[in-house]
Formats: sequence, C-alpha cells, structure tokens
Amino acid sequence: MSADVADAWELTRRISPRDRVRVMKRDAYGRLDENSYPSFHRVGPQAPTTPWCIRLADDAGLFRLLCFDFDGKDKHGVDAELMERAVDEADALSRILDELAIAHVLCQSSGSGGRHIWIAVPGGARADVVATLARAARANYRTLDHGMLLNVREGAARPPLSPHRDGSSSAIIRGSLGALTASRIVPDELIALVAVLDERKPALRAAESAPSGPVDRSHRAHRQLTASGAAHMATIDGGSNPSWTGFMCLLAAANAGWSLADVEHAAKTAPGMEHYRTKNTGRGTRRRRSPAEARERLERQWAKAQQYAAVQRPLPAAREPRDLTELDAIVRDVDDLLTRFRVAPGRWGRTEAALSERSILTALAYLTLQTGKRVVAASIRDLALMVGLGRTTAADALQRLARDGYVQKVTTTDGGNAAEWRLTLTLSTTSGTVRSQPLDNPRPPADLYNARSIQVAQLEDELTDSRHDLFTRAGLGHLAGKLYAILRQHPTLTVDTAARLLGTGTRHTTRILSRLRRHRLIIKHREGWARAKRDLRDQAARILGVAGTLLDRAERYRAEREVWAWWQAELTTMNASPRMRPRRRNASSRPLFEADAPGERIWPRYPRSADRRADHRSARELVTVGALSPESRWQYLGDAA
Repeated sequence: MSADVADAWELTRRISPRDRVRVMKRDAYGRLDENSYPSFHRVGPQAPTTPWCIRLADDAGLFRLLCFDFDGKDKHGVDAELMERAVDEADALSRILDELAIAHVLCQSSGSGGRHIWIAVPGGARADVVATLARAARANYRTLDHGMLLNVREGAARPPLSPHRDGSSSAIIRGSLGALTASRIVPDELIALVAVLDERKPALRAAESAPSGPVDRSHRAHRQLTASGAAHMATIDGGSNPSWTGFMCLLAAANAGWSLADVEHAAKTAPGMEHYRTKNTGRGTRRRRSPAEARERLERQWAKAQQYAAVQRPLPAAREPRDLTELDAIVRDVDDLLTRFRVAPGRWGRTEAALSERSILTALAYLTLQTGKRVVAASIRDLALMVGLGRTTAADALQRLARDGYVQKVTTTDGGNAAEWRLTLTLSTTSGTVRSQPLDNPRPPADLYNARSIQVAQLEDELTDSRHDLFTRAGLGHLAGKLYAILRQHPTLTVDTAARLLGTGTRHTTRILSRLRRHRLIIKHREGWARAKRDLRDQAARILGVAGTLLDRAERYRAEREVWAWWQAELTTMNASPRMRPRRRNASSRPLFEADAPGERIWPRYPRSADRRADHRSARELVTVGALSPESRWQYLGDAA
C-alpha cells in the first residue's frame, strides 16, 4: 500500500459515518471503466484495492458529512466551459462559508479538475435540514450535483485524498483536515447558511438577478439595457462568480436586441464581462485568454444566450405569487408532470403527435412556474416558437391535450388578447390525506421557491436544447431535438436506454442517433453515445439549408399579428357610426397603444381589391416590407391620400 493511499484510508476510517464503504469493482479485464461502486468493504486496518466512496449519513439517518460536488465533466471528458463555471461556483460557495466561519475543505476531486467542498457535522444533521440546504445551494449553482444530499440512505462521495479510477487523487486546495476530524459545526450553522444562500440566489428569471459583487457606478453600457443588465455589466471583476455574471451580461444583451458586434465591443471593457477576457486558474488567480480563445468562448456563449432569450421572450411581467398554497400545488403538479414523462415515455414519444403534445405541455408548465399562476395567457404562436414547432402543429397538440384532460382552455382568444390555459394534472394525484403535507399547509417559502427554481432550470434547459433550426421538420426533426436534450441529463446512453427514455422503438432511435452522429453532434463512447464537446448545431443547420428557419417563422408570425391588428382596426372603422369614424378617409383609427410611442395608433386604410373587397395578400406584403413601421407609416398615409 502506497503512503498516499494509507493516508487517505486513515482519514476515511476517522470520518466515515458507517462501518462499511462502497468500492469499485474491476471488470473481467481488470479495468475500472464504470464510475460505480457496487461492492462493500469493511472499515478496518486494510485499505481497499480499488477507489472507494463514503456515505454521508449514518445508520440513524443523520448526515455526519456534507459534500457539495461541482462537476464540470461528463463520462466522455471535460467540458472546458462547464469546468470553469464549476470552479467559479465552488470558489463562490467557499467564500460564503468563510464569511460565516464554517470550517470546510475545498478539494480538487480528480485530475479532471472538478471540485468537492466537505463539511463535517459531528452531532449529525436531519435529512430535511440537509435537503433544504441542498435545494438552496442548487438554486444558486447550476453545476452542483446535489443528489447525494437528498439521498439519506445511499448518498456518497469519494473522500479527500482518496484515489480516482483515472489514477489521480482528490487533492486539498483550501482548508485543513482538522475541519473534518475535529469539527464543531452544529445544524444551526447550516440553517444560517441556507438563509444566506436564499438571500443571494439568482432571480427566477436570471436576467433580473442582482449582481454578485460591487458595481462600478461610473461604467455605462454603450447601448440601452435593463437596470439589472446594466448592473451585471458594471459588476467589478465579474463579482464572486465571473462566469455566471458574464452569461447574465450576454442574456441581458440578447433581450435588449444587441448584435454580436455590440457584445464584442462591450467585452473589451465591461467589468462584468471579465470571464471573457481572463480565466480562472483554479488557484485563486486569473490569467489572460488568448484572442482566439476569448472570441470562440464569447461566440458560443452568445449563441446560447440567444436561445435562452428566445424561450423567455413570451414571459409576461414578473410577479411574485401571493398565495403560497397555490404555488405549492403548482410545484407539486409540475413534479407530477415530469414524473409522467419519465415513467410513461411511450405515451409522450411514440408518435410525432404525442411528442408535440409533450413539448407544448412542457412550455405551459414552464410559463405556469414562471408566473406562479394556475391560469396563463399564451398565444398559439408564442407556444409554437418556444418549442420550435409550427403554429398549426401547436394548435392541434393543444386541442388533443384539452380533449384528453391535460389542459383546459379557460378563456378564448379575444381581439388582441391571447387565450388562457390551465394545466389540469390533479386527476391522478393522491388524496390530500395521504400527502407528505396537507394541501393547505405549503412548505416554507424559501424552500418552495428553491424547488420551483430547480424545476424552472430543468424545463428551461430542455426547451433551449431542443429548440433549434436543426430540429425543425425540414432538418433532423423534433425527436432528434428531444434526444439531444436528454443527453444533457444522461451523459451517455445506449440505444436501448435512449429508446426507453424517448418511448420509441430501437430501430427508430438508431436512425435518430445515426443522423446526430453524421453531423458530429454526438460521439461514440464505450458506454453508448454521448454529446460531442463542441456544439455544432449551427453548422449542421447550414449544411442542411435550414439555418434561420425559426427567425423567419418568428418574423412571419409577427407579420400575421400585424395584419390581424390592422384588419381589426379596419373592422372597427367600418362598424362605427359615421360620426365616430376618422375624418381622414385614408386612415383607420383604433386605441391600440405601442410600447415605444404612447398615444393612439393611426392605421392606414386597409388595402382593397378592384371590387372593393379586403385584399389580405396586399396587406401582408405591405407589413412584410415595413410599410406600417413608425417611420414609414406617415409616408404611406400620404401616398394613400
């Protein structure tokens, strides 16, 4: 036994909450290819011959150890961008622990660069307290794998100094082993940590979050941003989490309609975009990026920010829910919906129609969580754009969902107002008498909001991953987008596992995997298939000639809305009494207010054919060429006169 392994095993013997640890098992060739620990080894003088992990809770169900696992890799390698974010987030949590004087150990878990933060609780912490802490931490840090902190029976991690299957070992970066062997932390300190995390967590709509550090008040963005976006741009040195702050800057810019050139200009000087100028070395310092690396990183993250902005665009103004009982029921119903997707995949993926229904339900669940209201207003076109479907496909899916009792149309479309929809998923939910909590006794607000934010993040990731030009009907299809999104949750998939998760046959799944492989979106792995390290969806869309499909569709739907509003103004004029009609014969007037120009909007008269009937085709052409834009409207009115 080497000295390093002996030291690691001695530490394990001192801190392990149980008398046995889990160990890896070699395959028939003597290799350790799978990251699993199926066997047990008794805690004694003799160390295991393979890597091991210790469970965090004791036999009584009390957590004696806490491990926060920040992972920037998957089973087929390290994602450089994700790893940098994991390092930033681990450092941010470590600084909060230092502020609260909570002794901890920060480790580099293996040679790949992941981070573990260890905290020892000698007296033990209850599972509900740790679960609340885990959800609060996950609401702050997207790279945190908090599953082990929710599993009181089998939640486990490799301890500090222990060997990794790749030959490296867990190395201590900050802190001392005395923080684990002689800790005096009590559960009340964990509750204080939860309070701080709840106070500093990002807003449900990330772009509206408070900055993660002090702000340079003298900095001004060169183009208009929201107040929160300008604050992110001015955050000195990127704040406590530079990678997150940098992405918030891009998301704010995408929502404000900036171009890539605007973003590149801001990245040169904006304090909040420090992440795109320098990188975290992992040793508490940062070094300059090369120009090529900085530009490549910025372009990839900008494309991602635009995807998130497209999904968030239909959201109404933010409003915190007043009724926590209703919000608690919404969170439970969405959890029920996600469970249905998981346990009955055949219902939601065997046909193209069922897959469309699943996507529309996902979008409605996302809007319901974001608004905190049972009933949400959503036009068919907005829902279609959120999930990458056509409006007729979305309308058909909504009709089938309403017929089957999954959604209910509360109000129909009224003039310029969208229809209102309600998720009706409580039919199969168990009675309130056997629930873990009564329906009229919601969980504490902070824990409820954290559970809600985790669900929002999960749905948002699924919507952004599957919404792309490449996954439209003319490209690889909607099912390919779903499979690509699933590979975020499952780093590797075999054909059989992918078919089971999608609810399709293996033959169809094999064909989808082959298409993704042909465009280098996935790679072959010893455990099946995995996502490629680089996101080549844009390149594949250009090859297939579908690049810009969703933008064209959004512009087409905008034109359709404009024509419809124009025609409604014309109908109002036609049906009004002569005294109430506008005096100018070449204009229709309707009290439709625009966001950028207060006051009554003046519409030109609707185009007419030779027989004086409404010419909708000409109206559509005029809208498409911009004849009704504010700068062109008066010229058009003059020409019509």
